[in-house]
Amino acid sequence: MQSNRIQKFIDQYIGIPTVISLFLIKRIFSVLRKIGKLQNRGLRNTSIVGFTSELPKKILFIQLSALGDTILAIPTVRAIRQYFPQAEITFLASPTNLTYLQHCPYIDRQIEFRYPLHQMIRTLRKDRFDCVIDLEHWSRFSAILAYTTGALHLMGFNAAHQYRHYLFSDIVQHIPGKHEVLNFLSIAQLMGCDTEDTSLAVWIDETEREWCRNLLAQEHIIPSDMLIVLHPEAGRRGEPRRRWLLDHYVELIDTLSVRYDAQIVLTGAPDEVGVTEWIVERTKCKVVKLSGKTKVNQLAAVFDRADLVISGNCGPMHLAAATGTPVIAIHGPTNSDQWGPWSEKSTCLEATLPCSPCLNLGFEYACQALPNGTSPCMQTIPVSDVLKACETYLG
Repeated sequence: MQSNRIQKFIDQYIGIPTVISLFLIKRIFSVLRKIGKLQNRGLRNTSIVGFTSELPKKILFIQLSALGDTILAIPTVRAIRQYFPQAEITFLASPTNLTYLQHCPYIDRQIEFRYPLHQMIRTLRKDRFDCVIDLEHWSRFSAILAYTTGALHLMGFNAAHQYRHYLFSDIVQHIPGKHEVLNFLSIAQLMGCDTEDTSLAVWIDETEREWCRNLLAQEHIIPSDMLIVLHPEAGRRGEPRRRWLLDHYVELIDTLSVRYDAQIVLTGAPDEVGVTEWIVERTKCKVVKLSGKTKVNQLAAVFDRADLVISGNCGPMHLAAATGTPVIAIHGPTNSDQWGPWSEKSTCLEATLPCSPCLNLGFEYACQALPNGTSPCMQTIPVSDVLKACETYLG
């Protein structure tokens, strides 16, 4: 979390002045052009709507951070792909996001974000993109990166008090409380795309399914066994305020194992192994530990095999929803209307404190963490509520 705080600090206190400075420079150039003092050098603020003069040949999406955001943006990427079939679509993202997109049929090229930054910018400028779509919500860094590509059309969100939209030529209002799938689709709507198909997607190839089958077989789990997967962590490294209480997970696992004669699997990222170990050491039943052992699409294969996934609000929760497996999502600080699993086969359990939810963009917590690292609102969701929700899917 320390690195996240530093990045957020730099993004706010250096990013905002940089955005405003670039905006002012752009405005000055615009005024000079209007009075005939400068020729157009690609800094126009032209409307993208309809692309009436020329269809885009090269479109770049930028999503540098969260896996969940990338999953929720897929309906938008698909709509733009279908509306501009002739365009080359490139996705600039983190390695985790690109792993998820490995088999995505809507993307022609992938670019892994990497340092040094000047080389990254040089690479992007060489591609001469017609349109750049920044999928981030609050990051000034991604808006600046989009601006440095030199693309004529720059699209992105105007989120309250983030001061990043000044660099965009085409602005989409980010609406708190509106599900992120629909917020993202507002971008496609601005481009004139058909946005009827709002379904998520995941692409699991046979290699990944075979890996899952072999792994479960090694644990003596057969295809007829009921399989329940729990993902205890809830995103943001070192930030446990979205995490349900660990001793609640222990009680839940033991009860599910007995009540449904279920096989239990715990998943997590490599830096979440300690959480898994803490839980497993205290459970009375057998638990398969997969934390740190799966790539994104292997994890999707595990979720796809499961009868139920239980998780806090995080990227794997959205990944599970994309597979079509029933999901129970435990929400405290996070607004479930905005960030809940996008699936008809899902249940959101919400905290009962009046200050909850407090998160719309993902960082604006209204309270300090408790000594155990969690937030007060996560304490209000009892194990009995989760068990009751399980009955909907398991009987």
